[in-house]
Amino acid sequence: MIRFGIVGAGGIAQKFAKDIKFVDGAVVTAVASRNLDKANKFKDEYGIENAFGSYEEMAKSDLIDAVYIATPHSFHKEQAILYMNNKKHVLCEKPIAVSNGEFELMVFSAKENKVLLMEAMWTKFLPVTKLIRETVESNKLGKFKKAYLEFGANITGLGGDNGRWFNADLAGGSLLDMGVYPVAFSLNLTNKVVTNIEATATFYKTGIDVECIADLTYEDGSTIRAVSSFNEDRDKPGVMEFENGTIIAENFWRSQKVDIAGELHELPFKGDGFPYQIESFIDTLNKGLLENEIMTHDQTRKSMKLLDRIRETIGLKYPFEK
Repeated sequence: MIRFGIVGAGGIAQKFAKDIKFVDGAVVTAVASRNLDKANKFKDEYGIENAFGSYEEMAKSDLIDAVYIATPHSFHKEQAILYMNNKKHVLCEKPIAVSNGEFELMVFSAKENKVLLMEAMWTKFLPVTKLIRETVESNKLGKFKKAYLEFGANITGLGGDNGRWFNADLAGGSLLDMGVYPVAFSLNLTNKVVTNIEATATFYKTGIDVECIADLTYEDGSTIRAVSSFNEDRDKPGVMEFENGTIIAENFWRSQKVDIAGELHELPFKGDGFPYQIESFIDTLNKGLLENEIMTHDQTRKSMKLLDRIRETIGLKYPFEK
């Protein structure tokens, strides 16, 4: 039984606490927040035995084997290394870091401490995504040509800009919060090298991007448009064109329905979709491996490097970056 501690007690942590109940071989035994009252409230709500008002205290505890990091992006590197230095395995919410430079420091720590480090890119493990990946790898549809992938929600219209989404000090903005989905998903479609990136962005008064449109061109001439937005709901189906057919995925990043060359597949997922990544994480540990076979370090590395290049293109730099 893998005993998880949850780092942070916000909305995404709540999804994890709910979805781990669908998984055999794992249990949440602790939660940590800088606010002990918040941690205790979370503990009581989800039937967790232990609450900590300090991340360091939970890291040193022998009550957990692994952690799920559910805090803002800017804290991921520091917190992951803290737990890995205390010999805890780490499942870290996407994006795993703010930059690839940060990620490489995390990988170094994982190898040094001989622990598992995995990005919680839950979309990668969903039944529909798995089917799409298997179809692409089988070459049934021939050469990949182009794709359109978008994800957006009208967050600016909700009013109030004091949350993490709009906070540049917390690496807020649409690209790292939503754009990470199409960028990571692109790795399911092609393993070719991106030779050119053209990108535009709309910036908010706090310095974060509220919309980003990135056009990726690959060495073989194929293209992907990746769109993220805080300004409006963007939920057109993900469309992926190949030589011999087209894949259309409804809500590509959390899809439960996909049309592959005219054949419809309905593959509902458990809970909010998180159980599959948790199961894979546990399976990796049970096999005695220190790197997940699906969400490899190289998969995360490629995604982070693309995000870095897009940020450079649109001129997005956070205050804490030198």
